[in-house]
Amino acid sequence: MKKLIVCLWLIVTGVISLPVNSLAAEFAGIDSDGVAMLLPSAAGSHFTLGSQNPNTAALFEIERKTTATPHTQDCVLYWTVAAHKINYASGGSGNTTRLHIHASGGVQQFTWKTQRSFLSNERDLRNQEFTAYVRVRGVTEANRAAISLKIRGGAHSENNPDLASCTMMTYQAATMGAVARFGKELRHPTYDYVKLTPRFDAALVPRRWVGLKLVSFSVAAKPARVVNRIYLDSEPFTNASGKPRNDWRLFAEYTDIEGLSTGHYSKLVDWGGWQTTLRTDGIASLDFTLISVREISPPAK
Repeated sequence: MKKLIVCLWLIVTGVISLPVNSLAAEFAGIDSDGVAMLLPSAAGSHFTLGSQNPNTAALFEIERKTTATPHTQDCVLYWTVAAHKINYASGGSGNTTRLHIHASGGVQQFTWKTQRSFLSNERDLRNQEFTAYVRVRGVTEANRAAISLKIRGGAHSENNPDLASCTMMTYQAATMGAVARFGKELRHPTYDYVKLTPRFDAALVPRRWVGLKLVSFSVAAKPARVVNRIYLDSEPFTNASGKPRNDWRLFAEYTDIEGLSTGHYSKLVDWGGWQTTLRTDGIASLDFTLISVREISPPAK
């Protein structure tokens, strides 16, 4: 607590100045967390964890109700949640954490087969920007070590597998053989993965903070496709203030196209989703902060 007070005092008094990114003109703005917005907000749902307690925050759920504990290091305020054991429906066992956001509220009504351009209600997130700052600790399974940002989806149920209805972008350890992938899981637990070519060298490494953004959108001129991009900020905090550095770089991209098969599926995923999920696999615990998701205005083309 004493260190936190010192950090806040240094910022308020101007001894430490908040970072000004030289690329700020390329951003759509800065959000309430001090994080750059890559595309402008649009009317619709949004969620920002901010200073809320993730154990009790409305519209936010830690799977298995595992308690997250608060910490401060180098002026960065964050939460830690331990992974829980799981027997994967697809086979095998391991360790996972899953943080769910239900930005539009309500309950899931539809699946990918029955959707009405949404799964729950008209406020479900469609064009969206999903942000999380994370640090993993302790790789427990080198062949699973990954962080997944899952969007446009719903509940994962053995009784109704079609509820899953989601896509994802994954950021992975080098031991996975691919550091970036696009995935579809329309029917639980049947996954399609497409290995992506990264635009620069990076991989999930224990005890190292990384900022992640998944941006997903379609444009009016090309309604039969959705662009999915994952961005990284590899050194996300300034040393002095612990504030976001906002050095976002496009890491990998995948365009989902109606009729283009990813293996099991050829259905374009362009609907609004009820559930947004930050998931880890193959790690012992997760540090997280500055989580948000919001509806965005897509580029003109």
